Amino acid sequence: MRATIRQTKTPRLDSLERRWGLLFLSPWLLGLLLFYIGPMIYSFVLSFTSYNLVDNAGSFVGLKNWLSVFNDPIVQKSLLVTGRYVLFAVPLLIFSPLVLALFLNSRNLIAKGFFLTLFFLPQLIPGVVTGLIWQGTLNINGPINKFLESIGLPGPSWFSDPPAVIPAMAIIGLWSIGGSILQLIAALKNVPNELYEAATIDGATTFTTFFKITLPLISSVLFYALITQFIAAFQYFTIAFVLYRGQGGPDDAGLFYMLMLFKEAFVYFNMGKASALAWIMFVICTVVTQALLASARRWVYYSGEGRK
Repeated sequence: MRATIRQTKTPRLDSLERRWGLLFLSPWLLGLLLFYIGPMIYSFVLSFTSYNLVDNAGSFVGLKNWLSVFNDPIVQKSLLVTGRYVLFAVPLLIFSPLVLALFLNSRNLIAKGFFLTLFFLPQLIPGVVTGLIWQGTLNINGPINKFLESIGLPGPSWFSDPPAVIPAMAIIGLWSIGGSILQLIAALKNVPNELYEAATIDGATTFTTFFKITLPLISSVLFYALITQFIAAFQYFTIAFVLYRGQGGPDDAGLFYMLMLFKEAFVYFNMGKASALAWIMFVICTVVTQALLASARRWVYYSGEGRK
């Protein structure tokens, strides 16, 4: 009898829980529809038009905006600048947090809390303020150049010399690696000590232990950092906008793709082309992410599952 009562009540209970769940999710679902999915669909439609924000008018142009990536030298230049930044900055923004996380995770380190706070605080500073701070720090007469001159190295014109622009942007990127450091420290603390003890008994060196134990067991966190850093690098905007006041800098060396997209939308008011460029960037990020996911099977490890 009790089993029968439970069977009759369970579907009603599941239905009630489902309704309450949908009720609590409804604000998020509504926001997702109004502020994400809706604008994305609208921008996709605009990408096939010549819609001008000022005139509030436009006509259907087909794939003209999409093909501009192959025909417009400004778009090609911005893609080249962004590609250089990605290749230069992403390895630096992965390797540096890993080294610092290993340092901060050391058993012999004193005042770990102080160093953790010191490295994480810049993460809380807004991008605009960060740009203004580094504008003075990397100035031709700034402290970085004075330090380089003190050790016998010439200080470059970081923001006015085209070859130095991308390295300068990458150095500024190191200002906000506090979040990655915390993630990697958490991953390092989850590596079982028994594995290190067994490796020590077997006579493994520190070098071998790092590449055979530590690196594989934190590879999932490194993989997450790699994807997020790639996407963030492709969407680099704020610092370049602040430093060059919305322009591309010397010889357009700082004309990042998103900066060019912003100018197309809110300087020239060509929302059709800007929408197409935004979708092209979406496609690029999707392709890169899928390529990284495919490569993850070879080098990303998960505890208890072996290779992914």
